[in-house]
Amino acid sequence: MTEQMGAAPGPFDTSDLNLASFLRCRGFIIQALRRESGRAVFVFADAPELRRAVLDFANDGAIGVRSFCSALRDLRGITRRDAGELK
Repeated sequence: MTEQMGAAPGPFDTSDLNLASFLRCRGFIIQALRRESGRAVFVFADAPELRRAVLDFANDGAIGVRSFCSALRDLRGITRRDAGELK
C-alpha cells in the first residue's frame, strides 16, 4: 500500500482497491487516479473523517455489501478501461 498519513493536510493516496471502494461507500470522492509501477493509485482529499474511515476499514467497519460490491466493480472497471490513459 502507498497510503500517506503524514501530519500535513493534503492528498491521501492508496493503491488498495478494497480500501478505495470502502472509502467510496463512506462518501469520499476520488480526486485523481494515476499509475505508479503499473498499479492504479486512488487519490482522496485528506481529512480527519477520512482517517477515521481508514481506521474503520482496518477494524472491520460496517458498510452495505451491495454498495461495496458495486463500488469495487466500478473502480475495477475504471482502472482497466483507463489503464492506457493513466500516468
